[in-house]
Parts: sequence; structure tokens; C-alpha cells
Amino acid sequence: MVRKLHQSALCFCLLTVLTTGICFSQAPNKKAVACIGCFSEPQSTLLFSPAGGDTNYGNYTLVTPSGSFTVPQLSSSMGLVSPNWAISPAGDQVAGGISFMLNADIVKCDPKIKGWCDPHPRPIFKSVMGVYSVRDKTWKQYGDFKIVGSAAFSPDGKRIAFDGEKGCTGVTCDAGLTILDLETGHMGTIPGSIQVDWRNQISWSPDGKFLAVSAVSPGNGRIVVFDVTTGKMMTIAQGSSPSWSPKGDWIAYAYIVQCMVIHPDGTGARSVLDKERKWMKYTLDGPIVWSPDGERLLLNQRKIFDSHPRVILVDLATGHAVRISKNGEVVMGWVPEIK
Repeated sequence: MVRKLHQSALCFCLLTVLTTGICFSQAPNKKAVACIGCFSEPQSTLLFSPAGGDTNYGNYTLVTPSGSFTVPQLSSSMGLVSPNWAISPAGDQVAGGISFMLNADIVKCDPKIKGWCDPHPRPIFKSVMGVYSVRDKTWKQYGDFKIVGSAAFSPDGKRIAFDGEKGCTGVTCDAGLTILDLETGHMGTIPGSIQVDWRNQISWSPDGKFLAVSAVSPGNGRIVVFDVTTGKMMTIAQGSSPSWSPKGDWIAYAYIVQCMVIHPDGTGARSVLDKERKWMKYTLDGPIVWSPDGERLLLNQRKIFDSHPRVILVDLATGHAVRISKNGEVVMGWVPEIK
């Protein structure tokens, strides 16, 4: 009986490799392996991260109805550090910041005291944009930055937008919205980029012509829409973590405890949780994740002063919301499953 089960799993993997080049480990009852609180959706691939994106406490995981795949860390890195990692539209790549200690060979750290290192010499860090291919099982690294913020794949999967900071001198900082061309490796800064909150979500319009970002601003921040070619921008709302709908008609964003949606021209703003206000007792954290059909939203929430997240699923047509995970991982992305 055991042999038959192993043979079935092997056949599944071989079939998956032959048809897609990707084999996820099977998990019973559609639950993810070693991914706390993770869940699957029919015909979909979901990306999860540990709370806060800290890979000291978990891994980035891709989950399908058939199983899960843990994104491996580079052995020489300090971890995957972007607040919001990205999954490609095809579900075959993930991307985000990776941190390295450049002088790790001479910095003395005490393994008995977590996080303590001798300040002489002081640790020197750098970050890169890392792109992992699930098909090839390989990492590629781009750039040399002090900080790499949140990332987002373009709708065609050929470009990655992210906030990259190379450092500051006096009162000026070499930072801005950066576009990486995955085919050529070229990186360029969007003209006229303002100071972007590197911790918050970045989102492309479905036609690949615009980006929605969270701009640094007093109070609750502001949602800005950028033309990626000209740099022309327009503020459309106060809030953070903008997420463009797959149909292009709405941009969802966080405003304290509310999840709002607004048209890209700045009109029609409304809360998606008005019909079930009990869900507003929790802080709304990014990212905000659309279903591939644009009909539902996955929202990451947590109690105020609590680090344990939960995920709720909201139906935009009815306003009905249900909790689907508690005290688990943060959901980062939702794309159609690879066929």
C-alpha cells in the first residue's frame, strides 16, 4: 500500500514536470506543508510570507490545491527582506529584496545573544533585487542597493517595479521607483519619482502603463498613480497599500481599519466592509490581494498591538466577508494556477 502511494506521488510529479516544469509537493486535504495557516483556492497559486516578511520565523511559500513549494533562501544571504514580495502573473517566479552582510568574515557576533554583533568593525550590508525561477530552481540578482522595498511584476511578467534606495548624502537620497527589465537586465528610475513608502504595496495597471504607489505623507499617507513613461502623477486618495484590480476599474487600498476601493481617476471611493462592520475592529495590513477574476479580495488583518495576522475573504458583489485563516502566514499574491 505504501509503495502504491509513493508511486502515485511520483507519477503526479512526473506529469507536472512534463506539462509545466514545476512540481509542488502534495499535501493531504489541500493543506500546505510547513506553512502555518496557509490555504488554497481552486485553480490558483497563492504566495504566502511569514509575518512581517521575517524569514527568521518562516519561509515564503507557493500554495496550489495540489500542494506547496517553499522558496529556498540563498545560503550566503541574511534573508529575504522586502516587505511585500511579488509573484509573477504566470506563477513561475517570485521577486523581492535580499540582504547580504559584506564583511561577515570579520564581524564577530555572539550566537548566545540574538542580534548582537561587535560594533567594531560595524556590519556592512547591501541589498539586491532577487528573482527566483520556480521552473529552473535558480536565483538571479540585480543591482546594488542599501534598501530594496516592495516589488510588483508587470502584467506581462517582463518587468518588475520596486522602490530602491542606494543611500543618502546630507539631505538628499539616491532613491526612487525603479523598473527592472527582466529580458535585458536594465534598470531605470521613473522620471520625477517622489518619495515612496518602501514598506507599502506597489501595483501595476492591467495595461502596464501606470503604477499605483503609497507616497510618504503626514498622517495616513496618500495613493499616487504614476505614468511609468512620463512620470506624470496624480494623487487620488489618502491611504496606503494600493492594489489595482485585474479588470482595471478599481484600486483597492488601506485606510486605517477600512479597505477602500476607488476608480483610478479618483472617483467613487467606498468601503468594501460597510455591510459587515465587525471586520473593522482589526487593523488592515498590506498587501491587499485581488482574485484573478477581480470579484474578491483577500485582506490581511491583525488586532491592534498584536503581531498575529489573519486573512479574510471579501466578496465585492455582496459585501460578505469570511475569515479563512488565523494566526498564520501573510498572503502576498493570487494568480491562476499554472496549467
